[in-house]
Amino acid sequence: MDNNDRIREFPVTENWIYLDHAAVAPLPSTVANAMREIIVDVEQNGIVNVERWRRSYDNARNTIAKLIGANPLEIAFTKNTTDGLLLVANGIDWHEGDNVILGQREFPANVYPWLNLSSRGVKIKWVLEQNARLSVADFAAAIDERTRILSVSSVEFFTGFRNDLERLGELCRHQDILFVVDGIQSVGAIAINVSDLGIDCLAADGHKWLLGPEGCALFYCSAKALSQLRVSALGWASVKSYSDFLDYSLELQNDARRFETGTQNTIGLAGLAAAAENIINYGQERAQIQIIELTDHLCELLITRGYKILSPRNKTEKSGIVSFRHPHLDSSNLQQHLRDKRIISTSRGGYLRFSPHYYNTEDEISTAVGLLPH
Repeated sequence: MDNNDRIREFPVTENWIYLDHAAVAPLPSTVANAMREIIVDVEQNGIVNVERWRRSYDNARNTIAKLIGANPLEIAFTKNTTDGLLLVANGIDWHEGDNVILGQREFPANVYPWLNLSSRGVKIKWVLEQNARLSVADFAAAIDERTRILSVSSVEFFTGFRNDLERLGELCRHQDILFVVDGIQSVGAIAINVSDLGIDCLAADGHKWLLGPEGCALFYCSAKALSQLRVSALGWASVKSYSDFLDYSLELQNDARRFETGTQNTIGLAGLAAAAENIINYGQERAQIQIIELTDHLCELLITRGYKILSPRNKTEKSGIVSFRHPHLDSSNLQQHLRDKRIISTSRGGYLRFSPHYYNTEDEISTAVGLLPH
């Protein structure tokens, strides 16, 4: 991608060095234009083109399925990652004494849905980090006869540690428990195939590494999970007779669409589909390689300036997230210092966090680190 194409597709690059995709990503022009097209259509025509909108839902489902290695009928759309995880947490037939296994320092989206089950006697078993890593062996040791679910982030938001989804998936299959993944910190940045990895449920909003809009998320549900999850929130779109408004049948859709309660976020889905198509066309593996190369370059520069890196950087553990700190300087002040220089990052838990995407450049990384004090 030459610089003119980069600016055309990512106008943010004219205003900022943007290194905060683990928080909220700027929209590429193709994504924003797809959303604008729907807005203009509704502005000028109202409901006239509703059939085209419905076809766009199918397009979004097909595109997302292709991105993550799923069947389109295993995909439902929700408002956010949390809503997808809630479908699982509230859909299981829990019994007092059951437990869920979580890793330490998970993002709250993958904690509160499970914490809220305490009134039903469900417990959380925490796997503690070791050197900013979560061990598959420790997850295995935590499983007992009452474990129903193991839920992890594909990439941990705080440390940037990339969980070994393949081995965790094998573990869950062997123990016959559901493997649930919060994929928001990897989908779009790290190639992921839910079928190959043995993932039963995956939830991910579009506004981070997918370079899509906020408030529109994907939810993947395998056939195994579908057979175990009840529909905890039933709406008119959940049933087979959804197009017959006077037939109040309770016969559910046969697939993941049963989790969609009503009217879709048409504008958001147009953006989500365009974002997923962009990543597919660019190449997931290609994007992943470039992101890892950028973060390798970042870490090399940070070390020469005396910064301590929290994020694991072994080959199979590293991701697009790098958390680091200065031995004496406050990270919040450093974040503001960089923002004043038109560089966007995030301060989290005493660490500064950079999260570049494939369209960022080594020169941008060098500039950002060069503006950090020794």
